[in-house]
Amino acid sequence: MKQSQNQLALYPTPAPIMQEELVEQSLLEEIERACEYLYAPHGTLNDDQRQKIYQHFEQLFRLMNSSYHLELLLVPGTLNWKAFWQALHQFFPQFTWLKAQTEEPKYGRQVYRFDFVPLVFREEGFPFAIHLEDSLKQQFPTATENTLERAEQLLLELAEQHFSEGIVQEEKKTEDSPLINQTNEQLQESVLLTDRVQKENVRQESQSKARLRAVNQKLELVIEKLELSMLYSGIQYFDQKSTEESDWDRRIKISLREYTYLLQKARFLEQMWHLNGELVNKSEKMTVTGNKLVYERDQVKQIKANLSARDIHFVLYECQVIESRAKVHARPWFRKPFVKLMKMDYDNLLSKAAYFDLLQGENSLMEQIVREQQDAPVKEAQEVG
Repeated sequence: MKQSQNQLALYPTPAPIMQEELVEQSLLEEIERACEYLYAPHGTLNDDQRQKIYQHFEQLFRLMNSSYHLELLLVPGTLNWKAFWQALHQFFPQFTWLKAQTEEPKYGRQVYRFDFVPLVFREEGFPFAIHLEDSLKQQFPTATENTLERAEQLLLELAEQHFSEGIVQEEKKTEDSPLINQTNEQLQESVLLTDRVQKENVRQESQSKARLRAVNQKLELVIEKLELSMLYSGIQYFDQKSTEESDWDRRIKISLREYTYLLQKARFLEQMWHLNGELVNKSEKMTVTGNKLVYERDQVKQIKANLSARDIHFVLYECQVIESRAKVHARPWFRKPFVKLMKMDYDNLLSKAAYFDLLQGENSLMEQIVREQQDAPVKEAQEVG
């Protein structure tokens, strides 16, 4: 059998659903098995480490399916897929083999697809990650040629070892041969299927647009409520009485996510300040009437009066000082990233983030007022017309 007759390729996406599912394994159980294999030179995984592996990959795959798939195109024949499935586990133990699928032969090719997750061991941070080429380099460290091409060649050789090619007599003898007739029927079926798929896509696209419009309307209401919530949470923060604390130099620990979130707000506070000034000049009123929420501008003005333009321009320097004192632990072993910083610096970031929320909430309301004032003449003209 000539190797060129069969084809194999690796794709960084899960395989599409096919007609026949041959086998399917549990994602997290297979990942644990591969992680245990990878961790074997360093010892045995304990129960706490196994739990953290489950939590890590469960969260990862909840956001996005990060599996790959192998596609195998064979000439008509018989593949001993069970033996091939075992060979995949034997020769590629760092891959978590999840699913095998196939369907009826089409256009002279038998198609098989195998889902897998390529795992790699890292010396720093969380020890297990998903990366195809790095995983192959760990499994074949002595390979001198292109690792990906060598892996595809090995996979194809394994498939061909468990494959028996069918014998087709007089394939091209006449147009009335069963193979030609079968191919014509398959082409007709393909045309009809393509037409149905296109019509279904048009119908689904129309429904998706309608759902998207409804979602956008709901989202606008949610954003409006969120921005108002940010405004009043900022007011409430500054209404609290400040007290002198004796433990200002105590080092505290917060998550890296919270630290990054607060620091970003502090860095963009100056830009929000300038935008706020421009909107105040555009908007003549700060009271929202009708069925909308009403708030007192004097309360916001009083808070803003406590900070001068010089204080705002000083924010970036303060952020640099806080960053220089903070200690970031981005990749702790089996733990979520965290930051250690002085309580004084943490309170400083909280204050700037609250002021950012206050300005952003106020800006959102003023932008809404400006839009309404700009749209009013157009609506009046339309009603007159």
